[in-house]
Amino acid sequence: MLKRAIPLIIVLLYCAYAQAADNEFATLSIKGANSKLEENIRAHLALNDLDCDLSETKLRRRLRGSDEKISISLRALGYYQGKWTLTTNIGPRQSKNEKDSLLDTANPLKLLKKDSQDSCWQLDLDLTAGPVTRIAKLDVRIEGEGEHDEVFTKYLAALPIEVGDKLRHSDYEDIKKQISQRARNAGYFEGKFTQHSLEINTDSNTAAILISYESGPRYRFGAIEFGPSLLNDTLLKRYLPFTSGAPFEADQLITLQNNLVSSNYFASVNVDQDNPDGDNKTVATRISTAPKKQYETTAGIGASTDTGPRVSYGLHNRRVNDDGDTYQLSSQYSPVLSNLGLQYSQPGDKPLSDKTVWSTGVQKKDTDTSESTSYRAEVALISLRSGGWVQTLSLKFLHENFDIADVDNTSTLLMPGIAFARSKANDRRYPTQGWRITTAARGALDGVVSDVSLAQLELDGKMIFPLLGGRLISRGGIGFTALDDFSELPASLRFFAGGDNSVRGFAYESLGPENSDGDVVGGKHRLTGSVEYDHRVWGDFALATFYDAGNAFDTSDFTFYSSAGFGLRWFSPIGPIRVDFGFPLKDGGFRFHLSMGPDL
Repeated sequence: MLKRAIPLIIVLLYCAYAQAADNEFATLSIKGANSKLEENIRAHLALNDLDCDLSETKLRRRLRGSDEKISISLRALGYYQGKWTLTTNIGPRQSKNEKDSLLDTANPLKLLKKDSQDSCWQLDLDLTAGPVTRIAKLDVRIEGEGEHDEVFTKYLAALPIEVGDKLRHSDYEDIKKQISQRARNAGYFEGKFTQHSLEINTDSNTAAILISYESGPRYRFGAIEFGPSLLNDTLLKRYLPFTSGAPFEADQLITLQNNLVSSNYFASVNVDQDNPDGDNKTVATRISTAPKKQYETTAGIGASTDTGPRVSYGLHNRRVNDDGDTYQLSSQYSPVLSNLGLQYSQPGDKPLSDKTVWSTGVQKKDTDTSESTSYRAEVALISLRSGGWVQTLSLKFLHENFDIADVDNTSTLLMPGIAFARSKANDRRYPTQGWRITTAARGALDGVVSDVSLAQLELDGKMIFPLLGGRLISRGGIGFTALDDFSELPASLRFFAGGDNSVRGFAYESLGPENSDGDVVGGKHRLTGSVEYDHRVWGDFALATFYDAGNAFDTSDFTFYSSAGFGLRWFSPIGPIRVDFGFPLKDGGFRFHLSMGPDL
């Protein structure tokens, strides 16, 4: 039977839907109301589905209580003396494209018999809103323990309304809502309103808002319990933004969850708040976590005209022990630059921002100007400082064999250093506004493990801001070296210019001071800069034009090389890919450049 009935049910449902779709609806016209008032009246009446074919009896039923609804909609916006007349008439049906939403009421209501299939109910509301009520008195106060708490005082000092404003019931209700929410979030769980009234004087068209809130005691964080974890509680507690006994703040629970998620140890984190303990005025917190997998491998391929095609592989152990130590093995091979490195990290007292990093590695570099093999060992203390600056204090041992202009040499250095970096962007994938600054200083002292005394300083910056629907990108960098014997300076610490991220139009590290044979040997100093404009032309693709300039040098008397060109940008899911054609402005010719990497 059911199987036989299904086709019939489907047909009936379709017919009902088709009939409803063909229905036409009555219209409502409102005169004498501003846009906000009209919108509120329509919302309260809710008559936008009034069918043209509705009988007079059903129409009367639908319009029951319309006077009260209109009155409520007027009072909500401060109009307490409004008068209106709603008439119901019959007019021609409108086409479906001309239908207005309908909302109406009547006072008095005049109904005319509808006797034509081509006619439809038409409702006309003629309104005189009258004078608007204004706030003459505004008294909002907090009593009890929370009277002087910034949770409330800052809000009361910047209330969204003031004496003289038009009365809106929603403002009054919002103040009560805000006080209640702030009280709960700050741990005033016993708070209550001792007075909340809205007094209207229709003779003077004024209103008085009187609100008093007794906060009661402020609860505090109680016991903090971590569930089973592969990490010890000593480490986990360093992610806490609060301690037991501190005043309760609900937002701190969210911060705690975000901290643990950002640690990169956990696949999931749950932070639960127990019911408030009324006897002790405390709230207990329970944290449960699920770990991420211990090992993670990465592999990739890439290419640039500076280093050629490259392959890379990495292994990350995110949990060496229950103290949260990690290590990362990284390797890269390309015809120009290859390296193998090991990095061991230990979380600091503030594990999200502070850590100690031990690293060692070997790097082989083979450019048109130099060949080198360097061995390094380094320890670095990385911490987040005020203003968002990342500070790195380091001690680096470097042993490098290098060949520049057919001159072989070996240099050993022990270099303490300090570096600062900060960046800000409105979008990481495609920033239209942002900047980045990095600066580093390092030095060595001859005889203290080092073959030469030196001091070196670098400063680089980049800015992006919107212009004419696209982006203007500017960058600049300087480097300065003071030392006794330049021949002892390793190739990795000498300055060169030219390449994808320097002066385009010239080969990688092809610019700098030359020896008597015309071979580039690198310089003590460098100065480079660039201005670029790109504009999206289709989807994630953009066209760019640029001007680069700079060089490496030993003295103030040096040649300043410059180039200009154009390029294509693809903002791919893995990051921006850049294709550029650079044209040296003095030497002629051009050079193709391919590079990848974030804009900031």
